[in-house]
Amino acid sequence: MNLSDKSFRPIATTLTRTIWRWATLFACLIGLAQATFSYLRVHDDFEMQVRDIGRSNIPLLSVSIWDIEPDAVQRQLDGIAEKPQIGFARLTVSTGQVFSAGDQSLAVSTSEKSFDVPSPSRVNESIGKLEIYENPRAFYRELLYSVAIALVGSGVLTFLICALVIYVLKRELEYPLRHIAQFVSALTPDRLTAPLQLPRQAGHLRDEIDLVVDGFAVLQAGVTGYISNLDELVAQRTAELETAMASIQRLSTIDSLTGCFNRRLFNERIVQELERAERYGRPVSLVFCDIDHFKQVNDTYGHLLGDQVLQAVAGVFERYLRHEVDWVARYGGEEFVIVLPETALAEALTTGERLRKAIENDLQIAAEESLQVTASFGVAQHRPGEIAEQLIHDADLLLYQAKAAGRNRVFPVL
Repeated sequence: MNLSDKSFRPIATTLTRTIWRWATLFACLIGLAQATFSYLRVHDDFEMQVRDIGRSNIPLLSVSIWDIEPDAVQRQLDGIAEKPQIGFARLTVSTGQVFSAGDQSLAVSTSEKSFDVPSPSRVNESIGKLEIYENPRAFYRELLYSVAIALVGSGVLTFLICALVIYVLKRELEYPLRHIAQFVSALTPDRLTAPLQLPRQAGHLRDEIDLVVDGFAVLQAGVTGYISNLDELVAQRTAELETAMASIQRLSTIDSLTGCFNRRLFNERIVQELERAERYGRPVSLVFCDIDHFKQVNDTYGHLLGDQVLQAVAGVFERYLRHEVDWVARYGGEEFVIVLPETALAEALTTGERLRKAIENDLQIAAEESLQVTASFGVAQHRPGEIAEQLIHDADLLLYQAKAAGRNRVFPVL
C-alpha cells in the first residue's frame, strides 16, 4: 500500500476527525446550556439592579416633590435614565404633573417596574408613581458578553484537549505504525532478515505496537530458519521424489508375482540389446522357456500352487544366471524369455540345459513335495541384421519343437 495513495487514511487522522466532530457537538451542547443559564442569571441580575435603582431614588424624589422642586425632580429622573440598565423613566405626581427622561419609545416595547412615591410626612400616603422601563440593548449586551465568555472558554478547553489527543495519537500510534508500514513495503528477498528497529520515546511502557514488532521478529526468525534449512529440505524432497519415481518405474517394469521383468520392458530392452550387439559385433542369444503341463498343475493343485511354481522357476533363474549380465522377463502365463548378452549359441545351449536340469531336480516347492515340474527351452542366437521380432520367432519355433519332441528338453540339440 502506497502511503501517498488518496484512498489511504492514517488511523490517527480518522480518530482525530471523529474526536473533533464529537468534541464540537459536545461543545455546542455545553455552550447552549451555558447560554441558557447565563440568560437566566443576567435576567435576574438585571431586574435586581433595576429595582435597586428605583428604590434608592424614591426617598430623594419624595422630598423633591414635597418641596415642590421641579428642577430637582427632573435632574433625578435624568440621573435614573443615565443608568445603563434603564431605558426610560417617568414620574407621575398626584397633582397631575408628569416628568420623564430617556427613550420614550421603550415605554411601549419593554416591560416596566413601577414604584409608589410615599409622602415624607404622612404615613401610607402616596404623592406620585415612578415607572422605570428596562434598556433591552444593555440587557442583551450583558447577555452576549456572558455567553461569549462561556463559549470561548469551552471552545478553548475543547481545542486544547483535542490538540493534546492528536499529539498523543500521532506520537504513540501514527508515527510507529507508519514506520512499520514503510519498513514492510521496503522489504526485498535479500532483506527479509533485516531487523525491525522501532524508535519509541524513552521510558515508554510496552503496548500493542511492541507486540506487533515482537511478532514480526518471530516471523523473521522463522523465515531465517526456513531459509537456512531450505537446501537440506530440497535435497531431502528430491531424494524422496527420486525414490518414489524409482519405485513407480520398478512397479511398471517388474512382474509382481515372479519379480522378473514384464513383457513391456522386454519389448523395449531387447531392441536396445540387439542394437548394442550390432554396434560392437558381439554375440547375444535368446532363450524361450515354457513350464511343461502347467495348465494341469493349476487344474490339479489349484492356482495358488501354480503361482508358487512360477515363483520357484524364477528363483532358479536368479540362482543360475549371471547377475547384472543376463536378464529374464515373464513373457506371458508360464512362458519366460531369457536374454544372454555376450553369449554364443553353444554357450546359450549349455546354460539352457543347466536351467532345465535345475528345474527338474532342484525346484523348491514346499507346499507339494510330490509335484514334479519340468520345462522346455528354445535357444536362438542373433544373426547380424536380424530384427528383434525375427529372433523371438526363431526362439519360439525352437521351443515349439522341443515341446513336440516330448518336452523337458532344449532345442536345438547340441
